[in-house]
Amino acid sequence: MKEESTNVTPDYPVRIWELLLILLGALGLVGTALVGVATKTLTNVLTPARAEAIAQSLFDYQIPGGAKGVAGLNFGAKNIAIITSKTSPPDVTLFVSKVPVVQSPDEDRVNLDDTLQEIFQGDFIPTDSKIENKLLCGKTIPVSVQNGKQIFDEQATPVPAIRYLIKITDNGVERNVSIITNGENAQDKIEKVFDSLRCRFEP
Repeated sequence: MKEESTNVTPDYPVRIWELLLILLGALGLVGTALVGVATKTLTNVLTPARAEAIAQSLFDYQIPGGAKGVAGLNFGAKNIAIITSKTSPPDVTLFVSKVPVVQSPDEDRVNLDDTLQEIFQGDFIPTDSKIENKLLCGKTIPVSVQNGKQIFDEQATPVPAIRYLIKITDNGVERNVSIITNGENAQDKIEKVFDSLRCRFEP
């Protein structure tokens, strides 16, 4: 009796390729989802109305010549907003934020304040600095007054500028303010913006 020879082909190569294809497909879906979420988040951050709403929830303010919202973000208990004048490049930039004094580990690791300021306020290079006591939100607080130069991406030549840095701590909440003005009458503009600030305290 003649034995029939049978060739048995192992099926594991097919399974490996199937698993790889499934894995790649899953990664593609996850990547697409993450890109979608990131795009939506970035769109929300750069919505002018949102930026103005967040800023106005923290402070009343006035920008000479009118204001426009640039960026606004709520991240956990952090509220951050950047408002500028309507000129291009802006001659007034207002950064405001509210953060809890005690932050969660995730919030503490993400230094959004500095990141957003660097992106939207341009580079500020101080040449001298002094501390002045000023009245804000019913308190006399130290204000860091800095003279220097501001550099924008679209403008290679630095422009003379003034910056006020302010920090107010009350009831476990820290409010930060950075005002930068440049060009003619920079001193007058920064004083007008500072004098217009009124804290909005939650009931």
